[in-house]
Amino acid sequence: MSPADVYLQNMVENANPIRLILMLYDKALLCIEDAQRLIEGGLGNPEEVKAKAENLTKAMDILIVLRASLDREKGQEIAKNLDEIYEALINEIVRANMKNDTEILTNVKSILQELREAWEEAERKVYQKEEVSARANE
Repeated sequence: MSPADVYLQNMVENANPIRLILMLYDKALLCIEDAQRLIEGGLGNPEEVKAKAENLTKAMDILIVLRASLDREKGQEIAKNLDEIYEALINEIVRANMKNDTEILTNVKSILQELREAWEEAERKVYQKEEVSARANE
């Protein structure tokens, strides 16, 4: 295992549940950005077309995992809304892939970034509260 793989494995194993979600968002955003760069570069050879498709497939796979991980019983309306958003984003990525449309991908990235920021805020609130509680119990 390379040092980078060991580092990533350590990050995943020690991350809180919300941090894992943030890591998935980060990877999806990177994949979309990579695909955008390839499209903007003109997709001049079959390897670039393949790389674009692979990056967009990874982003869709991440959204599928995020959808599958939703707790609809506990999350109720929020989980229902996220499910619909994730489904719409997957459909938009498919459309962008077929049309090589970077504008669609820019819109998808914008929505993902907003969702990521909301999760980041939730992480701050949840885990800051835990740190305060832990200090109070010392």
